[in-house]
Amino acid sequence: MIVHRLALVASLLLLSACGRPVKTEANLAPPARVQVAPVVVSTRAIPVRVPAVVSRRAESALAFKVAGIVREVTVRAGDTVTGGQVLASLDLAETDAQLAQARSAVEKARRDHARALELREREVVSTELAQNAATGLEQAEAALRIAEFNRSHAVVVAPSAGHILKRLVEPNDMVAANKVAILFASEAEGWIARAGVPESEAARLQLGNTATITAPGQPPLTGELAQISEAADPVTRTIEVEVRLAATPAALRSGSVVDLELQPGAVAGRPAVPVSALVEGDGRLAHVFLAAADGRSVQRQRVTVQAVDSGQAFLATGLPAGARVVVSGAEFLRDGAAIEIVP
Repeated sequence: MIVHRLALVASLLLLSACGRPVKTEANLAPPARVQVAPVVVSTRAIPVRVPAVVSRRAESALAFKVAGIVREVTVRAGDTVTGGQVLASLDLAETDAQLAQARSAVEKARRDHARALELREREVVSTELAQNAATGLEQAEAALRIAEFNRSHAVVVAPSAGHILKRLVEPNDMVAANKVAILFASEAEGWIARAGVPESEAARLQLGNTATITAPGQPPLTGELAQISEAADPVTRTIEVEVRLAATPAALRSGSVVDLELQPGAVAGRPAVPVSALVEGDGRLAHVFLAAADGRSVQRQRVTVQAVDSGQAFLATGLPAGARVVVSGAEFLRDGAAIEIVP
């Protein structure tokens, strides 16, 4: 009798269990609390960031045209000068003597030419002799122009208002012809930043692109891309670009190294998500978790990352319009996991 009662109780318990859902580890776990962000379509191009060197646009190496002994140097590095101001000069004894000699030769050639013309009119000399006298005069006048030119370039003057960058000679120095005496920077044409850009990045740039120049402890400066070289550097394989600064830098000097950011024009729209949405990255491949429309579960999606900038990942993989990606808590999720979206 007892056996029959136990069998009846067991049967009732079995029937009762068939009417209830079976509890598993999956549905016992509470939904994962996550934060989400919308997928946006961005047309913003990734900036080109490279180091650059700033300088005045017009910087010159001023030199003596002739050899000689330096008589005086009137400026030092950092001096401000005006256009036409004498910066350095040679001892002019030799050049002045050469100039006087050339002027005497011209005077003699003119007398010889005039005498030859007079004798030719009287048919005392041949036409050839008169022509030779004319040629001699031309040669003497050419030699005088050379002497005057050399004399004028035995003195170094400032071509315009500007600053002295460096002084390269001292009084009593013996210098050769074409010796650079002064490095000069003109203020007339403003400031520029020059940089070498990788070929792949240069292909994204166009004249007129905006630029930002930053340096430690200095306020940022703006500029515009003014030149792009047509040839790559044979060693670095970079393309030189030149940015014209919109204003004179207050605390930078010629040769200062700065950070240059060039902003290319807009590109075709592509999905962009916060970088924190990416999980299990491998090179350009990664995964994101997309929240279902009801916000109660997620779907794991593989994506190709085109670029990362300023906390955003730009994707080459299309994502559904209006989709939401998990940006906090994604590292603990699996495909199909239950979630609870929190602010």
